[in-house]
Amino acid sequence: MSSQSIPLRDTAHGENEAGNGDHAALGRPTDPPVDNGKRIRGITPFWHDRFIEISLVLSMTAYYVIGNVHLGTGFLFALNPLLSLPFLLVFVVLCWYRLPIALALLPLTLPFYFYQKTIFSHYSFSLAEITLGICLLVALLQLGLRRSNWSYWLSWPELRDRLGPFSIPIFVFFLAATLSIFVAYDKVSALRYYREEVIDPLLYLMLALYCLRTRNDVTRLLLAMLGTGLMVALIGVIQFFDFRNTLQLESDGVRRVHAMYGSANSIGLLFDYVLPIGFAWIAAKSPFTLNTWAFWKKKLFAVAVCVPLLYVLFLTQSLGSWIALAVAAVFIAAISIRQRKVLLIAVAIFVVALGIVLFLFHTRITNFFFHSHVDIHQVSTTTKRLYLWESALNMIHDSPWFGYGMDNWLCHYSLNKICFTPQLHHYLIARDPVTHVSTDLKFEPNLSHPHNVFLHVWVSIGIFGVLAFIVVLILFAWLFIRMLSNLRANETKESLSLQWMTIGVGGAMLAAMVQGQVDSAFLE
Repeated sequence: MSSQSIPLRDTAHGENEAGNGDHAALGRPTDPPVDNGKRIRGITPFWHDRFIEISLVLSMTAYYVIGNVHLGTGFLFALNPLLSLPFLLVFVVLCWYRLPIALALLPLTLPFYFYQKTIFSHYSFSLAEITLGICLLVALLQLGLRRSNWSYWLSWPELRDRLGPFSIPIFVFFLAATLSIFVAYDKVSALRYYREEVIDPLLYLMLALYCLRTRNDVTRLLLAMLGTGLMVALIGVIQFFDFRNTLQLESDGVRRVHAMYGSANSIGLLFDYVLPIGFAWIAAKSPFTLNTWAFWKKKLFAVAVCVPLLYVLFLTQSLGSWIALAVAAVFIAAISIRQRKVLLIAVAIFVVALGIVLFLFHTRITNFFFHSHVDIHQVSTTTKRLYLWESALNMIHDSPWFGYGMDNWLCHYSLNKICFTPQLHHYLIARDPVTHVSTDLKFEPNLSHPHNVFLHVWVSIGIFGVLAFIVVLILFAWLFIRMLSNLRANETKESLSLQWMTIGVGGAMLAAMVQGQVDSAFLE
């Protein structure tokens, strides 16, 4: 992430590679880490890693499900929680044996943050927090036992070099989030969100920088993201066909699939980070020729993964994610065109076609955004967002420097039962200040954020936090351009996989930020 980007190595665990001479002289381990090569006899490295991956997933699933009363009243949920501990021990052993694999598979746990597991007494944590905590403890134990001989050891200058220019805005964001706790009205909620939305992601980032060193590690991480999306999509399909009558009729009169989330828009937000990876995989340049099975095998697999995600995305009726992913798809298609003349012609055709569509169907498009998804009083969700943004701006005007604390929006936005604050001034706009027409926001007092990612960050942690967030996005765009330019300037068959992964991550960030203009893609 520094001015000289650190390359990912092709070497998988267990393969020796010549290390840096200085490090060898100092007795430090080479980069990437090299294990002792011990594997189950008779199993190839490929199937050995698949065995570890499946075992990690099954052991943590068993630990999470057995004795977890938060999941329901079934037989497994009602068992004594102590029966789940052997599976936890299996996961810990496997994590010790293959820490990078456990870290790369962590995204599979993200959708289940609503359904926590009680660890001790009344202390409950999400599946992602439990998995992250185990990975962190394993890493700390390995570091404590092996110190500088730890396979993933990085000195402070090496870690700083990996963070590059991101270190300063990340620290400012962390500091702003920390200070916002002291101004929060509900400090318990602020501390909980501080742990979940700031501390935990930073810990995962540090572990990833230390332990995810090879191309296989990054590929596994992105495939885990795709697997997470596919899992949510399959649950959404089951919910739609088998439990459609249980779906809540929302204020706009639509029954929307939400899978394990509380809102259908949350599926769209997840798919913002997942589907562009699949799009990039489909559009990626292949080292194989068009008429070979090797070429079509991976393309068809990527299509097979994306199709159910797109279907469930349609069932969510999330307009913001539709637009965001359409923008990401156009971006990926454009960046995948290698010839400049072809790209310019394609862009010209797209702009002309878009202009014609806007000219001919502008009325229908306007009605689609402002007169679809309306409540019983014919007020659309788009109109409500405009008033939400105005409420957020009024809050920012009154407290621009440090915000109101994380997860404290509801305490100041409306009089509600979640954060009951009759003594505070509330910023909900019940009627238009000019026309005095009802905004209908009084019928939805529990809207938990201002539906704009920048306003959300500003209201939560103040101006320094939102400025740091913007700097991170700018640096991300700069790094994306540098990495892709470097990969294409030094293109080899081996580097093609890094190209589609880079494009996929860039498209995912773009989609998240596009939807973030009408929803929250962060701090939620």
